[in-house]
Amino acid sequence: MSTEPQTSTPPPPAPPTSVAVYNVVRPGTKEEVDHIVVYGHSSLLYWWPVWLVSFVLAGVTYAEGDRSGGVTVSNTNGPGAVFVITLLAVAVSSTVIFRGMVSVVATVSVIAVTVAFAWFGWWGDILGFLGGLEIRINAAGYLCVGVPLFLAWLAVVGLYDRQHYVIFGRGQIRYVLEVGDSEVVMPAEGAIVEKKRSDAFRHWVLGLGAGDLVIRSGGHNTPTIELKNVLHIRRKMAVIDKLLREKAVTVD
Repeated sequence: MSTEPQTSTPPPPAPPTSVAVYNVVRPGTKEEVDHIVVYGHSSLLYWWPVWLVSFVLAGVTYAEGDRSGGVTVSNTNGPGAVFVITLLAVAVSSTVIFRGMVSVVATVSVIAVTVAFAWFGWWGDILGFLGGLEIRINAAGYLCVGVPLFLAWLAVVGLYDRQHYVIFGRGQIRYVLEVGDSEVVMPAEGAIVEKKRSDAFRHWVLGLGAGDLVIRSGGHNTPTIELKNVLHIRRKMAVIDKLLREKAVTVD
């Protein structure tokens, strides 16, 4: 019997036209990702604090409010002031973009001061000093704002916003930017996917990790796609980068 060591024949070199495939996994395993669907959202996504505060203040007003005359109204100006300032802060932050940490410091400071003044019962004195202003909303008034806004928020975020999206697959990008449009396909070769600089308060606090996505294709006469207010954008960017570097492989 021969005791000479056996040597394996090295595989032939890859042809010069071959394409590298990254992170190929066995089909059917949990790690396999063929595509990812990315949805953009309207600015109504950021209005959840308004309906949430409306529900909370309605409960607080009903629990401790004055029920004389058949209407439940708070005994202090605090809940009304908290509601108005929350409404103004969300309205400004969801329509005007402030880049950087300045927006976080300014908005968090306003909210902290508002809540602190309400806790110590100072809003009555402050509004009285400003001319006897009274901001009092009964429990039903908070619900008249909170319930319709909550239903509209559910309909827009859960249904309407899901009608315009981008699908990133291996080597191609498919997108629908307008509700009712047909799906358009473009090659991913040469495409650049960029996450725009965040508005810290709008995207991190109100959006819970949202961000704006811009897709630029390397081909001629191809549009620049902008998808705003994408949830969990950092996690999705990692998957998108992996998919755009891969090409579909067909085995005969």
